[in-house]
Amino acid sequence: MTDAFLEAVLDTILPSEAGMGLPSGSAAGLGLGRQDAAAGPVLRIVLAAAGGEESFLGASAEDRRATLEAAERQAPEAFRALLAALLPDYYECEAVLNAFGWRADPPQPQGHRLAGTDEAIGKALERVRRRGKIWRSPVR
Repeated sequence: MTDAFLEAVLDTILPSEAGMGLPSGSAAGLGLGRQDAAAGPVLRIVLAAAGGEESFLGASAEDRRATLEAAERQAPEAFRALLAALLPDYYECEAVLNAFGWRADPPQPQGHRLAGTDEAIGKALERVRRRGKIWRSPVR
């Protein structure tokens, strides 16, 4: 299978969403080569349903989606396994995290930014503040 075919299948499964700023699967740095075991059965079904790589590559976006939907109906477990292999990598890539407004860098050592407290939360925590530090020394 050619790289162009693999990329076309991937980008049909994970298309870009310009309005949300989400990249396609290939633009996010994913590739179907890393999911060979999960992708193989689905790709063979897609090839057969589309009539070959060139036919799939020349098809419209709507026809590509229809081909993948047919593959999903024919082999739902295999399709689900492919999605289970792809989605964690997609939703952990920096471009996708940034599109959702989440930070892509690790939480440590800077920690997470916390929202300020409002008056109700401040009142609820006042009893804890008045109590002071209450921990025990280690037992020796």
